[in-house]
Amino acid sequence: MSLLYDCHVHTSETSFCGKIAGAEMVELYYQANYTGIVITDHYFDEFFERQEGTWEEQVDAYLQGYQQALQRGQELGVEVLLGLELRFAGTSNDYLVYGVDREFLLHHPRLDQLDAWLFGKLVREHDLLVVQAHPFRPGMEVGPLEFLDGVEVYNGNPRHDSRNDLALRYGQEHGLIQLACSDAHQYTDVARGALKLPYRVSTSRELVDLLRSHPVLPAKVT
Repeated sequence: MSLLYDCHVHTSETSFCGKIAGAEMVELYYQANYTGIVITDHYFDEFFERQEGTWEEQVDAYLQGYQQALQRGQELGVEVLLGLELRFAGTSNDYLVYGVDREFLLHHPRLDQLDAWLFGKLVREHDLLVVQAHPFRPGMEVGPLEFLDGVEVYNGNPRHDSRNDLALRYGQEHGLIQLACSDAHQYTDVARGALKLPYRVSTSRELVDLLRSHPVLPAKVT
């Protein structure tokens, strides 16, 4: 039996543009018969510039939505994985990052202050996976190929023209991992995209390993 996962989901606790709290987001995906979601809250300079306290306290503030979602997921039997939607300071591109955990974030502060080259060194050292979100959305440009493992070939956010046809063509032409995601912020966004996984994964690391061996898994667009 194939299992539906949404790998691009936001929470109102952490993403300023999010309208749904982490726990409720999990409930909505449970009702939509998804096996799991990845919380990819926005990791960018504006968030951390509003934070106070130690770096550990700032990381825990960033993870608040994920932690609330994780707790509700454990109650309902929905897998809740951790990811990031990373934007480097002074740029407009967004990158979905998988394979991270709290310890990685604690030991590598302010990833938003790096650039693709410097962050790419961390990616290789820690075997992370980087997928560019909505790479052909107006105002953005495709990141360097040597930095990317994949592209989001379908972004279901209804308030943006993500030009998914161009992203799909680009992913196919360059043999990249291809994701179909909802980019969920509001009620109208939920369960608009998914990956159909061949087996259940419970951590972001397990997801990375699966995607490297199954690079084309898009399953659902609505």
